Amino acid sequence: MLINVQFLRFAAAMLVVIYHTGSHVLDAGAQRTGLFALGEAVGFAGVDVFFVISGFIMYYTTRELSGQQAGRQFLRRRFARIYSGYWPFFLAAWLLFAWIDPARLPDIDMLQSATLWPGRSLLIPISWTLTFEMYFYLVFGLLMLLVPAQRFRVLVVAFGVVVAWTGYAGFVRHAYDPGHLELMSLAEYYMASPYMAEFIAGSLLGHWLARHPAGAGWAWLLAGTSLFAVGGAVNTHYFGSAIEQGYSVMPRVALFGTASVMILAGLVRMEQQGKIAPVQFALVAGGASYAIYLSHILILALTRHLGLNQALSGLPDGVITGAFVGLALFILGFSILHYRLIER
Repeated sequence: MLINVQFLRFAAAMLVVIYHTGSHVLDAGAQRTGLFALGEAVGFAGVDVFFVISGFIMYYTTRELSGQQAGRQFLRRRFARIYSGYWPFFLAAWLLFAWIDPARLPDIDMLQSATLWPGRSLLIPISWTLTFEMYFYLVFGLLMLLVPAQRFRVLVVAFGVVVAWTGYAGFVRHAYDPGHLELMSLAEYYMASPYMAEFIAGSLLGHWLARHPAGAGWAWLLAGTSLFAVGGAVNTHYFGSAIEQGYSVMPRVALFGTASVMILAGLVRMEQQGKIAPVQFALVAGGASYAIYLSHILILALTRHLGLNQALSGLPDGVITGAFVGLALFILGFSILHYRLIER
């Protein structure tokens, strides 16, 4: 059941929560230390972990399937999963921002936001990641028309093309430089993004692990975690904690995408060898990861509007930090309830 992958989904979602909660810690007048300093350095990369996991799950769970019926079934299930989980939060966000920030709504393309069509002004800003998910689902659904051996070869070629195009766009055209990235077409931004290499790498990992289950899972996990930490240090000391910006997407993917592949490889290998995370917690918290990801932005915006940040202002840093750790745990609890009572 890929229990360890579910646990990793939970961890990735909470990394993103801690990353975004850190700005509220600052807004309340405290410094980001401890958990929130970690979030500033690497929290955004929970998205990179998600992209790799998505590619892996798509390939690993359909590796023996092919044909039109299988492709249609795959797309129907994936699109239903994405939209049924997304639309409740989309509607909640519409109501929330109409109340707390109505001046923002005229600049939002509601149709693009509702359908997750590529756009630059989305109601829930983090839903840009779901647009990438939908695009790769569509591509993968088409690839399922091919027999598994052909699908694997096409993915290998596609990975090479994405890497080559990224190198050309970044080092020859300087397409990701400030002033240039803003002029990139949405088609290129999504269809030829370095993030696509993360999806494809996850798929190729699924092919490899299905055929080579033996190996040192702890070694892969340790290596991936170490590279993740190196990425955080590079982000902090060389990118001013701004590697998550689109201008730095190439080094971001190279560091955190590679680390995510290694971490996932280690956890899957460990599960294949009988080393499994706590099953019930992993299933519930991993299942709630989608709700964690979508709800936390709305909860943070709501609590700020209700005066939480202002109420904490002036208190000792430790008290402020503890309050926002508590808020992160509330987001986790709320999301688990939403998953069990509504989403599932």
